[in-house]
Amino acid sequence: MLELRSDSPTLRLRRLDAAVHELTELMRAGRISTLFQPIVDPRSRAVCGFEALTRGPSDSWLHSPQNLFDAARRAGLKLELDFLCIQNAFRRFVGSRTPGKLFVNVSPDTIYEAPDFAARFLALAAAAGMAPERCVIELTEESLLEDYARLRATSQRLREAGCAIAIDDLGAGSSGLRTWSELRPDYVKIDCYFVSGIDADPTKLEFVRSMLDMGRAMGCRVIAEGVETERECRELVELGMDRLQGHLFGRPAATPTVALQQLETLERACVEPTTVSVEHLAVYVPPVGPELRVQDVAELFRSDPELLTIPIVRDGRALGVVRRDQLFSVLAKPLHPEVYNKKPVTSVMESPTLLVDARLRLEQASRLVTQKGRLRVTEEFVITKEGLYLGIGRTIDLLRLLTEQQLQAAKHSNPLTLLPGNAAIRGAIDRLIEHRKRFVVAWFDLDAFKPYNDVYGFAQGDQVILHLAGLLKSIFSARLDFVGHVGGDDFLVVMRSVDWRERVLRVIERFNATVSNFYSPEHASAGCIVAADRDGRARRFPLLTLSVAALDSETFGAQSADAIAEMLTQVKQVAKRQPGNSFVLRSDERLYDLLTRPQSRSDELLTLQGVG
Repeated sequence: MLELRSDSPTLRLRRLDAAVHELTELMRAGRISTLFQPIVDPRSRAVCGFEALTRGPSDSWLHSPQNLFDAARRAGLKLELDFLCIQNAFRRFVGSRTPGKLFVNVSPDTIYEAPDFAARFLALAAAAGMAPERCVIELTEESLLEDYARLRATSQRLREAGCAIAIDDLGAGSSGLRTWSELRPDYVKIDCYFVSGIDADPTKLEFVRSMLDMGRAMGCRVIAEGVETERECRELVELGMDRLQGHLFGRPAATPTVALQQLETLERACVEPTTVSVEHLAVYVPPVGPELRVQDVAELFRSDPELLTIPIVRDGRALGVVRRDQLFSVLAKPLHPEVYNKKPVTSVMESPTLLVDARLRLEQASRLVTQKGRLRVTEEFVITKEGLYLGIGRTIDLLRLLTEQQLQAAKHSNPLTLLPGNAAIRGAIDRLIEHRKRFVVAWFDLDAFKPYNDVYGFAQGDQVILHLAGLLKSIFSARLDFVGHVGGDDFLVVMRSVDWRERVLRVIERFNATVSNFYSPEHASAGCIVAADRDGRARRFPLLTLSVAALDSETFGAQSADAIAEMLTQVKQVAKRQPGNSFVLRSDERLYDLLTRPQSRSDELLTLQGVG
């Protein structure tokens, strides 16, 4: 008789069938456990909420939540089990007297099967003494279906009662981005796959960064799940992650508490941001409620000639704005004062209006403001923080601060290319070393550039330098890589992109294909120019080529920007000795030719003995 493997689908189905009776008894006896895992806020360095997690008895096959809920589906008890889990979570959380929000997992299947889900959910919360404002309903993204209309309707009913909505495991399924757009949740949880090892994986870093940018543009807070190491935590904090969750801060426990020492990692990882955000622009203008009459709002404008915009706010959330010029334009028309004066201000407010998250960088906010169409520098917009009204920002202040920021950056940039200079390059490298992040630094140098300048002049030489700078900026990632201009024809790129080698090769290939455009037809056809060498003797020089010297940051001795510069000088000498274009990498104590073949032991050029 053939013995079934322990992981076979057939054996699993048999176990599920056998577990139906056990599941019924567990639910009747109330032996379903609720555990709580903390969610922390990097800004306040404190726990801001807990996720409720369900488990079966520890001595049962149903202890696993997957087994537990699969058995419930097979027994037709899924809906009953879901509401039992919600009820237990409310009772345990309220009984613990723990502050913060409670995140409760709900499958969209439950909402589809229970038309009165919102009413039953709120009834369970009321029975347990759980305020709806403290509830966050997590919809599991990987099981979302296509009935978005019902999800939207149920979500709206819960929101009106004070609950918040979250999408769980973004990235684990196939419908996440559409669901995000359809439901406009208050929170989005990034699947732990993209968090695990993010400090060493530029692809994951890029994904999470883009999710954060989307969240801020949509006024949604982003939570990173599965944070387990200090390096992951530090990377996420530097990205500006809104919330963090994972074993680093506490494993699921029967009581919603967190040990203080578990937050020490957060203290070490939290560093004050150096970039200026929209929050710096916020000026608090006292808001008015939506019930205020139009004539009273008009009187507020008359009493303060400098007041241009009044925000309309209810329960801390901005509903819209009333602008001075638009209001008085309406009231200036015949009979309009009689029609509008007694009406609530909502009858004349601008809604929807532009809401800008306080955490956005200035350049992000500038894109949002300019996307509105015709730009007026006197126009004002609403700034929110954590979804709540913070103040008013002026377009003219945004543009002024952005210009000042750009001018400050220009002071430390190369005057020709406007790329960051030596000080900024050293700072970028030292910060990566301080935070123990791996990178590869590459030095780009034009071969025989002096003879080219002697023949064509410095103005034409500057055009070649600008062309190379443009290639570097267009080919390397603006988010992950740092492009700097050391001076003259020397550039340095700090690379964190996972495909850094392919990007370097693309630069060499593109430069090689376009360099002839900077020569006369005769020289381009001949493939060379005649100029004086360093000894003053006339000789032939081939068309310009690139020498690239690269260094792995994990090479022994690469402990500072200055040390890396010295080590790169040695690698550069080897690269310059190669004919034509070259790309040489130092990793540990060996040098590799990466121009013609993938890195392998056969690519080794020579050991470092005798180099330089």
